[in-house]
Amino acid sequence: MTVANEKKEKIIALAGQPNTGKSTVFNRLTGSKQHVGNWPGKTVEQKSGEFRRGAKSYQLVDLPGTYSLTAGSLEEKIARDFIINDEPDVVIVMADASQLERSLYLLTEVKLLSVPVVLALNMMDVAEDQGKIIDVKGLKRKLGIEVVPMSAAKGAGIDELLSAVDTVADSSGSDSGADVVPLLDGDPVFLQVKQIIGGHADEIGVIDWVAVKLIEGDSEISGKVKSVLPAGKWAELISAIESVENGRLHAAGCRYGWIAEVLSKVVSKTPQQKFSKRGKRFDRMATHPVFGKAFAVLVMMLSFAVAMIIAFPIMGAVRPATVLVTDLVREQFTGGSFWFGSMLADGLIPGISVALMMLAFIFGVYIVFGLLEDVGYVARLAYVFDRPMNRIGLHGKSFMPLLMSFGCNIAGVTGTRVIDSWQQRMVTLVMASIVPCLALWAVVSFIGTIFFAAAMPLVILSLLVVMVLHLSLTSFLLRRFVVPGETSGLIMELPPYHKPNWKTIFGHVWVQVKAFLKRALTLIAALSIVTWALSYRADGNMELSVLASIGK
Repeated sequence: MTVANEKKEKIIALAGQPNTGKSTVFNRLTGSKQHVGNWPGKTVEQKSGEFRRGAKSYQLVDLPGTYSLTAGSLEEKIARDFIINDEPDVVIVMADASQLERSLYLLTEVKLLSVPVVLALNMMDVAEDQGKIIDVKGLKRKLGIEVVPMSAAKGAGIDELLSAVDTVADSSGSDSGADVVPLLDGDPVFLQVKQIIGGHADEIGVIDWVAVKLIEGDSEISGKVKSVLPAGKWAELISAIESVENGRLHAAGCRYGWIAEVLSKVVSKTPQQKFSKRGKRFDRMATHPVFGKAFAVLVMMLSFAVAMIIAFPIMGAVRPATVLVTDLVREQFTGGSFWFGSMLADGLIPGISVALMMLAFIFGVYIVFGLLEDVGYVARLAYVFDRPMNRIGLHGKSFMPLLMSFGCNIAGVTGTRVIDSWQQRMVTLVMASIVPCLALWAVVSFIGTIFFAAAMPLVILSLLVVMVLHLSLTSFLLRRFVVPGETSGLIMELPPYHKPNWKTIFGHVWVQVKAFLKRALTLIAALSIVTWALSYRADGNMELSVLASIGK
């Protein structure tokens, strides 16, 4: 290896299904050196960060959580496009060791792309608590790739993961084993498709990957292949593909069959599993179609209360500090540059104060949501409310932000970050802002009692009915005209419950707080100064200001 290659920054892609610990690993490796933005030309959040290990530097790219690389959603397309087009030095596939049957599905997709891969078996401690024994060395031999057992929440296995990454990145990228995701090998249709497209690898990419995607009916891959193949071969290809009744189901069955065969040889269970009966009973209650909903509403109300309890002390400190700083500024500029002092005391400082009080509440919401996510409850919440939310065109994950909006719209809008689908997130964000909050309900109750007296309960009921109709119509119009796109069903895992890892939670909260300070604080401060400029008059008569004229 040359010195130039030794110093070259290595690009690592972090892939995995939701709830496999990707964020924990990402936060532990990158710490404060994280960048949050959007993927180029896309509205899905992109997280990347840098870290060093010895003399080597790395760029870690956290791909959107996805169950496959089928490109059925924007997240899946982004993940697969990055792996194919950006050619990372290593792809780390995160897998939940306690649910390997489903977690290895993504590995079967990534391996077909012939990219350097390291499999991270996270949550080994949870698997052990469930009585599962995983033969890591046997799994490594079977897969022919580096396999690293770890418990990221406790920091166990991080160094071993980085050592495996170095080993794979510094090698030629070839795998050591031959038994690597055979999938459809021996299937006559798969072999026929490979034969038809076999001479066009330079134009269409990895033949095995493309062949499987053609059988699955991937429209993007099909269009690419059609533009390359002669008409006669394309017709022959279509005939071969149509001989399979359901290509996607057929390929998925082959994947799960292969996974089951592999795991049958490397996973065993102890006679006495440690997973408590109380935990199982609690989970049955939390996912019950009736009691689960009642429990979820109680949890959300308590979450809102906790967020307020966290925020109130911070807000209480900001208010007197604002008065103190404002008075000092006014004294400093008395008799001097009065307009500049006014801009600071009446414009910039109050604006920053409002932003900090908003941040205090958002800080509390992020802590509460982070806790619920970390322990594994958010998935249950989405599960029990998925069917009711489908009636207004949303997923179960939209329930939490909408319910939180009854307490405070800021909490609801902030809570939309738990929604993976961009379309669903945008629709929910708009709807959360129109849900009447507690302050509005207090005004409605006060005025309604004056005018309607004993009939006030009927007024409240009528307003709730109108609100539901309003939300339904808003959702329909947004999905039809503003953010169109096919709404897919909610696909998610119910992860095992975990003890909260506060370091991970606060690490994520700090990243979000930094993003707020960078974006929102700057914007609010700028708008405060603009508002001050429009309302300022040297004689102090605001009634003659530009802002007053606009208001009139």
